[in-house]
Amino acid sequence: MHIRSPIWHNTARCTSTLTSSTQGIVAKTPSYRVLFFGSSPSYSLQVLQALNDWRLSNVTMIKDINIVCPKSLWTGGGRPKIIQESPLDIFAMENLLGRSFVNKNTEMQQWVIPDGWGTFDIAVVAGCRWRLPLTLADRFRYGVLSVHPSLLPLHRGPSPVISAMMSGSRDTGVTVCEYSFGKIDSGDILAQMPYTIEKGYRREDVLRDLGYLGGKLLVKCIENLRHVRENAIRQDDRKATYTRFYDDDSALRVVWESMGADEIVKLNEAFHGKSATHTIFRKKSEMTKVFLYDMYVADPSTEPLDPEFLKYPPGSIFYRRKVPYLEVPCIDGKRLHITRLGRQGRPIMTGLQYVNGYLRLSGALRFLTNPVDPKIPTPKFQYPPGYVEPKLSDVYKPADGSSQMSKIKDVKAKEKNKMKQLYESMCDD
Repeated sequence: MHIRSPIWHNTARCTSTLTSSTQGIVAKTPSYRVLFFGSSPSYSLQVLQALNDWRLSNVTMIKDINIVCPKSLWTGGGRPKIIQESPLDIFAMENLLGRSFVNKNTEMQQWVIPDGWGTFDIAVVAGCRWRLPLTLADRFRYGVLSVHPSLLPLHRGPSPVISAMMSGSRDTGVTVCEYSFGKIDSGDILAQMPYTIEKGYRREDVLRDLGYLGGKLLVKCIENLRHVRENAIRQDDRKATYTRFYDDDSALRVVWESMGADEIVKLNEAFHGKSATHTIFRKKSEMTKVFLYDMYVADPSTEPLDPEFLKYPPGSIFYRRKVPYLEVPCIDGKRLHITRLGRQGRPIMTGLQYVNGYLRLSGALRFLTNPVDPKIPTPKFQYPPGYVEPKLSDVYKPADGSSQMSKIKDVKAKEKNKMKQLYESMCDD
């Protein structure tokens, strides 16, 4: 995890690291009752955990924490079993924190502080998918703080991490700001922490790290609330960018006619843990949506499962017995190695399990972007205008440095020799 120093405004009166003691703050900090709003299984939980750890180590500053979060679903009967876990709900039970449940936006807009909870001094919103109702705007003596997983005003809205990863940028961060009941994520900035996304990190990895950093930053902000508010920075709306909900099915569809291997992996990493990228698999007249859970771009030095894979259209499926992945060429000539996938409504399988269940001839079938008419043969792959087939030397570079073409000829010669020996042995019998 690449961490840089937090951005404090008027740093002469603030520390430059999270672990140093705060300087120049002499006013006594009040003791808070905190109401926490969150729904993200990883991000919200990390922020809440940091806040609760601080409560346990400093009971004079945090009296108690109550939580508003989604509810876990349980089966009925004599021995109830959990069928849909809400990590925030479980955390609240384990730590004896008061909790109230909201599972959809209409419930949040009608939500009120439960009887018996009393009044709260401050509210914290971290990874909450619902907007707080205006009726709560004046219910907290010290206001409402938001812990947002981006460097505001960039990536305002519901999916900042997905948007940052899809843009290809490795630089993002976390912001503690005033919660805005009007324009989304536009409140004054109290503090920020830059963060660099490491190569190979997926969405839940980034959310986990940002939640951890955001929790630490939140604690420092509450600890020095008067000071950070005196030095808060108003956001520049001219520099703001906005994100959107990605609930539509088309956002996660693999388009084999235009998407290269790196782009497909980037899409998979950005949505990993939320939704899965998907494609269409046709077997005879049956069209099945296949979800691609884990994949990576093959190293150029890795021997292809078929030495002439470039002659097959993108999306073609190659396999080899005892090899734990499916190999799929893409429009840019690079190869995807898919290690975990699953058909709609079926258990997740490894590449090898998928081969055993659905494939009989390597390269004979391919994934499709869209379903086709089951009454007609699968149409030929439509390459984009101006498409130039990649050179083998650009996408396959053996580690031993041997000639690519000679290596392919050697492989084909060995296969031909095996078939000849098998035929001769059958004739002798």
